[in-house]
Amino acid sequence: MISPANPQVQLNMNKMIKVRKMKANLQELTKQIIKQGILKFGDFTLKSGKKSWFYLDLRLISSFPDTFNFVIKCYKKKLKEIGKYDAVVGVAVAGVPFSAVLGYTLNIPSLIIRTQKKDHGLRNKIEGFLPEKSTIVLIDDLITTGSSKIPGILALREMGYVVKDMLVLVDRSQGHSGQIDQLGVKLHSFASIEQIFTESLHLDDDILDEKTREIIAKNLRTD
Repeated sequence: MISPANPQVQLNMNKMIKVRKMKANLQELTKQIIKQGILKFGDFTLKSGKKSWFYLDLRLISSFPDTFNFVIKCYKKKLKEIGKYDAVVGVAVAGVPFSAVLGYTLNIPSLIIRTQKKDHGLRNKIEGFLPEKSTIVLIDDLITTGSSKIPGILALREMGYVVKDMLVLVDRSQGHSGQIDQLGVKLHSFASIEQIFTESLHLDDDILDEKTREIIAKNLRTD
């Protein structure tokens, strides 16, 4: 019998525990966003102009304190994997509630980046201050193509900040986020939209009705 004290055995056990925790957190996230109506199903037009059979409105999360608290924990888990960084920067508008709370609870600076400069006041595109060469993690709620993130990444680099990582709660790019990869920014996400859909098929009937379950299953087969 192999002793549990064996380093390799312990490593394997730790990996199993981590996978189980991630699975449980993914299940909980899926349950919360469907139960609260954050993930909607129908006929929608996205910002990119593409049509979609679902809409993920993660800006609603802050309306539900328990869900918001859980989601912040999800972000923190992924931030631990990124390593060393000096600050977080929220992409306006949707990423700001998350970055602000993360900055506060982690006791690090939190900035805001806009896709366009304001046309009044100080006309800032970046709100906040960091020393030059500070390493930041860009925070947003989700990513589809990544094109809307590029102006912010470039603006932050023009200010002398180091931008190598971006963290979103949900990756709905379905493999089409290469634009930020080309800028040398690594995308991190807590879950992909495909993982959420797969988990949703196992939800109780009082959370997800049979008709919607069939729509999800059909689109999972065709996407």
